[in-house]
Amino acid sequence: MSDSSPPIPSYDLLTCGETLLRLSPPGMQRLDQARAFEVGIGGTELNVACLLARLGRRTAWVSRLPEGPLGRMVAGEARRHGVDTRFVRWVPDGRLGLMFFETGPAPRNARIIYDRKNSAASELAFEDAPWEALIAASARVHLSGITPALGPSCRALVTHIAGLAAGAGAGKPGSYDLNYRATLMTAEDARGMLAAVAPHLELLVVAERDARAVLGFAEEAERLAEAIVARYGVPMVGLTRPPGSEPGDLLFGAGSIRYAPRYPVEIVDRIGAGDSFVAGLIHGLLDGDPDLAIRLGSYAAAVALATPGDINFFGAEDLAAFHADITGALVR
Repeated sequence: MSDSSPPIPSYDLLTCGETLLRLSPPGMQRLDQARAFEVGIGGTELNVACLLARLGRRTAWVSRLPEGPLGRMVAGEARRHGVDTRFVRWVPDGRLGLMFFETGPAPRNARIIYDRKNSAASELAFEDAPWEALIAASARVHLSGITPALGPSCRALVTHIAGLAAGAGAGKPGSYDLNYRATLMTAEDARGMLAAVAPHLELLVVAERDARAVLGFAEEAERLAEAIVARYGVPMVGLTRPPGSEPGDLLFGAGSIRYAPRYPVEIVDRIGAGDSFVAGLIHGLLDGDPDLAIRLGSYAAAVALATPGDINFFGAEDLAAFHADITGALVR
């Protein structure tokens, strides 16, 4: 940054990554049936930033968006929730990635088809933003395993940001959601990326299925979280577990295990619940309260499952209901 550059605001969370245009058949139609689509916005890092902004946190999201109406849709949606997008780079003649999502109530499977190759965000790189200054102005940095899967510049960027955040003079806690996508990255590449960033992290979030199938662990539940900490040296692990598991999701750190409470959920939309879990964890950790982190992460994920769309429209009334332990009630 030059001396004439405007000062960077302070942020509770800095994140970066790709956001897609989400196209879904109306109702419960299958993609083959659809002759019209409902339009939404979704991207794991932006989903996290939006929920934290709705919780009153100051968040910034960095990406590359195509000039024109599709890019403006994404940026406008982010700002609608309170996310600062001033460091988005606008790309002439770029393209926005697409995600086609079929809801799939049981016994059908939910289905996602991506069309994101060569998107503007797939070339996100270090020169796109004043990263050193942004990190210095932020309390925490959040990264995802999806971004390095998009291309070489994204892999280099995520590794660089993780190192800068944890490095001397910055010392900012970082979080990383493995977010494994078999259509984007091999298991070997995902393991290599995690090994590169793990020394710089405070928190790793991973689904138990991915810890076993991708990272090669044999353990489950508490023993699995302990084994992840031992292998990667991260201070904390947030572990999401399959529905109906006992125990459920958990947070392991400093030798203590904290268990997520269970909330009965009528699933409306499966996409984005993991991002809400991450946002709840980060909100609690920003307050230095790991008990709040795991409880709010679980509740926010449940609300996300019961809400259409990737972005969780979690509101002040939801936070009040959480603190009052009121769920599934009729509020007049």
